[in-house]
Amino acid sequence: MTQDVIDARAAQGSGWSKSGGIWWSTWDAPSAQEACNDCGAPCKRGWNAPNGQRYCLSCWEQWHAMPPPIPAASNFDRGARRPWRKPLSKKRTFSIRDDCPCCTPGGVPFEVQKVYQQPQLGSKDLQELSDLSYCDAHCHLDILLHNRLNGGTQWGTKEKICKNWIANQCWYYQDCHFAHGEQELEPRRMLAPEHVEPYLSELQRRAARRNEPMLRSLITNCCELDVIEDTKLIIDVAEKLGLDSVYCTIGCHPHDYRDFSDEAEKRLRAEIQACGRRVVAVGECGLDYWKNYDESLIPAERQQMLNVFARQIRMGTDFNLPVVVHARDADDDTMHVLKSTLPREHKVYIHAFQGGTEFLEEALKIFPNCIFGISSMVWCSEGAERITKNCPLDRMVLETDAPYLAPHPSDIPELAHKIAEMKGESTATVLRITTEVCQRFYGLWSPWSTRRCEGA
Repeated sequence: MTQDVIDARAAQGSGWSKSGGIWWSTWDAPSAQEACNDCGAPCKRGWNAPNGQRYCLSCWEQWHAMPPPIPAASNFDRGARRPWRKPLSKKRTFSIRDDCPCCTPGGVPFEVQKVYQQPQLGSKDLQELSDLSYCDAHCHLDILLHNRLNGGTQWGTKEKICKNWIANQCWYYQDCHFAHGEQELEPRRMLAPEHVEPYLSELQRRAARRNEPMLRSLITNCCELDVIEDTKLIIDVAEKLGLDSVYCTIGCHPHDYRDFSDEAEKRLRAEIQACGRRVVAVGECGLDYWKNYDESLIPAERQQMLNVFARQIRMGTDFNLPVVVHARDADDDTMHVLKSTLPREHKVYIHAFQGGTEFLEEALKIFPNCIFGISSMVWCSEGAERITKNCPLDRMVLETDAPYLAPHPSDIPELAHKIAEMKGESTATVLRITTEVCQRFYGLWSPWSTRRCEGA
């Protein structure tokens, strides 16, 4: 549709309106439902973009609408960029809106949430797997505990100024976890031992059950400077309880690359040493162009993200620790940084990957100690499904990314069952092999003294 046609329709009062330089129109189909281009939900009312894409009211408001004209929050290119971008998949994976038609309030994709509410593995199936164990190779216990403590996902809202907003790049507006403009900052509520002990005690009891697979180990990711103290508390409480299944990684997430500095790196290195044997990797670190920026928009910002990624890879090699990589919509640049910075024999874990099979094949070939994390996105992402089918079992681990992509680390057996169906294997085989891969990769069977360089 040309701009002349749009202008003509607008002049005729056909429902088209202009917002921030972008023309939109509403559509109303009381007798027929249309599918939202973003979430796929059927709906009778919504918005048209000039390129023919259609959105439900919720997705349009959250992802495409221009924000109200508040001078302190002038993010006026939000609607102009997002409509022209091809969606990575039909399902969003991180919404925190209660009324979003495709996601639960906790951020877990709705299709995945339904799976765990109606599991395929019954008590008899679990009993048959009771002599096996499983690992959750990637989760966020600090976030999971905060959600439980505060009854939802909004506990972290407005704890600090949004740096994406400062750069005029925040797409979340009212749903952003950080403050925009004159919004009041709220101090972060820290975890206390009484918040952590009941949860870890339940993990301990679950690991001792004899009527289901045993939780062998889980790896909680500390990927923000602000959550280091919470992570250290979780590790300390686990030590106190004698729970030898809880480990952590430490790094800086690509969403927070602006927080990375010489001082930040110095602190991360100090915390890795202070946490000792419980730290099993550096990360998650990496590149995320889908949730941050198109690489062509802000070259300086993109270069900064690349540098932060490379510096954390060097941290991993200095400490002789594996590197956990977050790579989203950044296959080429991620591979370039890995090939130019990471020694070929070093361990690297590509977490919850949904990118191209070309990246998968190249990484497996070049880096013999590279593994890929498979998550619950196999239920709703074509990319995740494609990676799962093409990745050998002995080069994959299972992860929940809890509470983001699955509710709880104990959901791993259900994920193993799904992967077994996809690969034509038994659930027992998937659990056994992926558990062995995870234990070997993180060195959970090797002497602790071999994990890092002296004085690094």
